[in-house]
Order: sequence, then C-alpha cells, then structure tokens
Amino acid sequence: MAGELNDLGKRIARGIAEVKKTTGSELVAESGPVPLAGRIASPVIQHRKRRAEGTHRFVLILPFGEGEVRVELDPKDYAALTREMVRFWNEQGEAASRPPMPLKEDEA
Repeated sequence: MAGELNDLGKRIARGIAEVKKTTGSELVAESGPVPLAGRIASPVIQHRKRRAEGTHRFVLILPFGEGEVRVELDPKDYAALTREMVRFWNEQGEAASRPPMPLKEDEA
C-alpha cells in the first residue's frame, strides 16, 4: 500500500508540473472558435509566452472524451504542422472541406 501511495504522489506531482507549464505562461493570441467532434465551438490553438524562460509555445487544444488534451509545440514544430496541413488542403482540394462520409460496406 505504501508503494501505491508513493506512486500516486509521483503522478500528482507530474500533473501539477504540467499544469504549471501552461499556467506559468501568458496568452499572446488564440484561434477563433472552431467546433470539433460535435462540441460547442471553442479556441483550438493558443500562442503562449513562458514568462520564466522567455520562450514561445503553441498549445493545441483537442477534444478527448469528456475533457480535452493540450499539446504544447515549440514554434519549429508548429510551423511543420502548419506546412503539413496546407499540403493536405492543397492535395485534397474541395474534398477536404466536406464532412466525412461513412464507408459503404460491400454488398454480397
């Protein structure tokens, strides 16, 4: 039981450290509201500046279950993600703007 409490304490400490990373930063800008996964529209990207380090980060806010997942990217990774998104939209064209359609099963 002592081992379980120690493990729980470590997980809580890691969670608090992750929260401090985001809360210890100042919001520079955020995206407009976007509806994702059938949820009410909310901002999905935040540009933040960490006060202590003086570094810039981009935070992707993605729906997951009942909550959300926040993924922090440095500017280089954010730029690579943006390039990949633009490449996808250019290749897919108008088809990328349509909602996804369920796959039709082969009728035998």
